[in-house]
Amino acid sequence: MTTHYLEIIHINGQASIQDLGRLNAQHLGFSAGGAADEFAFLSANKLISDYMAAYNVDDNDNNSDHQHAAWAAIEITLGQISFRASSRCIIAITGADCAAKINDVLVKNWQCHPLKVGDIIDFSLPKSALHSYIAISGGFTCQPDQLPWLGSFSQTKNEMALGFTGESLKAHSKLYFTAARAHLTQVQTEYETECETESKTTYSAENTATQATRAPNQPTTIPTLFYAQKKLTLRIMVSSLFNNMSSAAQQRFLATEYIISPDSNRMGYRLKTEHSKLLPSNEKILADSLRHSCLLSMPVTYGMVQFPANEQPIVLMKERQTMGGYPVLGTVMQTDLFRLSQMRPGEKVNFSVISHQQAQQQLFAFQQRF
Repeated sequence: MTTHYLEIIHINGQASIQDLGRLNAQHLGFSAGGAADEFAFLSANKLISDYMAAYNVDDNDNNSDHQHAAWAAIEITLGQISFRASSRCIIAITGADCAAKINDVLVKNWQCHPLKVGDIIDFSLPKSALHSYIAISGGFTCQPDQLPWLGSFSQTKNEMALGFTGESLKAHSKLYFTAARAHLTQVQTEYETECETESKTTYSAENTATQATRAPNQPTTIPTLFYAQKKLTLRIMVSSLFNNMSSAAQQRFLATEYIISPDSNRMGYRLKTEHSKLLPSNEKILADSLRHSCLLSMPVTYGMVQFPANEQPIVLMKERQTMGGYPVLGTVMQTDLFRLSQMRPGEKVNFSVISHQQAQQQLFAFQQRF
């Protein structure tokens, strides 16, 4: 049986298969995983889905509403990777701008692009941000006809070590897709012509159409309007521990500017102050009496802000552990976590308070775009 895939020719950064993660397996002790930046991930899948809808491409297995959101994509961290296509297909590229080239010709980010047999797509080191995404109709897998493990194709470091989510991606790894979902006939020729025209268009608030009327090769939201341009403010739903802190301590935490540490990764973003040092008891944000009341480990979730004894916060990310013992000051709203995932060591963040209701409303509005 003929298989269809993108083969990695060269890799000097990191890459993995990611979808929305295995959220229903955390009680078993497994990391949820999933795409670090869901905005870029969902935008890539939406671009592909819009193409299919615009050209009435048959996709028998994925015709339910929003099914495209779960398609597994290739997450590329810090670029420096190249692929060869074994079959004709259309891919979408989003996320960090790696100056992607197809056969040495520069192509637009945040757009769909047709590939022919033997085409080579190359990603350079991005000047800013971290994660880029390649999406395809139906999604990618590490093996032909691979089934999801615990409801997800996401690769996570610890689970890969146990052999559950496939091998880590390296040179000559093949990322498979189903030809029935990605096969293109005469319609690809039409789309290639439109891509050439579309690639000459610059996005702006004035010329970008709404979701209902936009061309099939434009993202649902202008990327530059989603990401923080300078310092990111992380909006946090505070915990009962935070509410028990003095007003002065709360304000000190919210007024502190934190720097992203080089020790940050997909498990957690470690933050530090300009002059990280242990403070005397009377200068601490979290009083010793409150800290000593938080000695028991508890389940943790995406975006929890742990507050160790050195008072350098840890924001838990997609490959977080399932239990933790540090005091928790609250949980960062999800859309800000997607923004945080694209920030590099040395960049700055601070915190502000948001209510659960406000955070839920913003997340609902975000999800409606895709």
